[in-house]
Amino acid sequence: MKHTIRFKYTMILASVVGIVIAASWIAINLCLEPYYLQRKQRTLIQVHEELGERLAVDGSVTSDTKMYLRRVKENYNIEIFLWDSARNVIYSSTSGDVLKGGNNLLAYILGENQAIKRIAETEEYQINKIYDRDLGADYMEMFSAYLGGSFCLMRVPLQSIQETVRMVNQFHLYVAFGVAASGILVAWFLTKNMTAPILRLSSLAERMANLDFTARYEGDENREIGMLGQSMNHMSEQLEQTILELKAANLELKRDIEQKVKIDEMRKEFLSNVSHELKTPIALVQGYAEGLKEGISDDPETTEWYCDVIIDEASKMNSMVKKLLALNQIEAGREQLSMEHFNLIPVIKGILNSYQLLIEQKQADLFLKSPESLYIWADEYMTEEVIRNYVGNALNHLEGERKIFILVEKRGDKAYIQVRNTGQPIPEEDIERIWDKFYKVDKARTREYGGSGIGLSIVKAVMESHGCGYGVKNEEDGVSFFCEFDCK
Repeated sequence: MKHTIRFKYTMILASVVGIVIAASWIAINLCLEPYYLQRKQRTLIQVHEELGERLAVDGSVTSDTKMYLRRVKENYNIEIFLWDSARNVIYSSTSGDVLKGGNNLLAYILGENQAIKRIAETEEYQINKIYDRDLGADYMEMFSAYLGGSFCLMRVPLQSIQETVRMVNQFHLYVAFGVAASGILVAWFLTKNMTAPILRLSSLAERMANLDFTARYEGDENREIGMLGQSMNHMSEQLEQTILELKAANLELKRDIEQKVKIDEMRKEFLSNVSHELKTPIALVQGYAEGLKEGISDDPETTEWYCDVIIDEASKMNSMVKKLLALNQIEAGREQLSMEHFNLIPVIKGILNSYQLLIEQKQADLFLKSPESLYIWADEYMTEEVIRNYVGNALNHLEGERKIFILVEKRGDKAYIQVRNTGQPIPEEDIERIWDKFYKVDKARTREYGGSGIGLSIVKAVMESHGCGYGVKNEEDGVSFFCEFDCK
């Protein structure tokens, strides 16, 4: 900050003061003496005119005239000498013998011992500036004649004006330097108050440049700086709002791009998984169909077995396609929930009855712990799909003691359902991914029981569409899946 506003204002004021001082000094030296001479010249002329009115016709001086002349002497410092027509002094304002004799008067008129400079001249008077060599001083003198033959000489010493000019110059310099120093100090402190709001505005602008929009101008001035501060506050608010909107739009755009990328990846993964899942059953159907067409076996039992394989694989493909369509409808939000208030217990018991044959084939022991009734608010069909997937998943992964435990109870305003089976735990790295479409922890085993990896994805979609909780956790002897539904 080599040249601050405060410094510039102070220097400008100092320069103005300096210019004023220099101009006044020049004016005093060049104009004061001529002005003084002009004023004295007018005074002499005025006294001449008034004296002419007061002198008697014969040129004698009355007592009133003498009093007038003494006042002139005291008030204007004018020495006055009067002579009659015989050149005898009839009045003198000084007690000396200057110009009292006629010869002296003649010497004056002739300009002896004097350097004369004519200033003005008329028929009645002459005004001269003289230098008296005897006295070594400058004077302004008026020599005039009156009716009756009398003469008058008025003289004003000029030494006083020259001395006055010197004193004024000296005093002016003292005052000027004092005023200049005081003015600079006052300006330095006054400009501090002037520049303080500007510095605050500069700091505010710098903070705004660094995107700190909490900064506000706190001044209460009603003048230009205050108006500028309020405008900057308004601009700060507008910039903050605009940047927030831009950030929000940027985040939304970022989410949209991420979602698009995710959808694109999901589409690719979906096509890959569907192709993979359908490849084996299609190949089996094609192979067994070609074998039947070519009459690879004339044995009715073998032919029937071929047909059973074709029907079974087609059934699996049909089931997978239906599940994919159902999952797609739920995820896209096109499957409208039909919320009902129904008793959950009969639904669960109906599902277990439908699995009774498979339970016997798996040699599983099933234990159900539930109240007599438990009413929930949910879509009954989708709720049945969730529980059916949990029970089917438990049957397909039975090991060890081959037991399945189903717990249904009310917890607060929620219906809590847990399906636990004995068997191998799910690896920790796979727990979060089992809800993804087509994800299989044990692909060989899944293929063995005909699983497609879609069932738990349907559970996830249904529970999220209901806004309810679900999850899975490893137990000491197996795995448990759980979900919750609203009771109110």
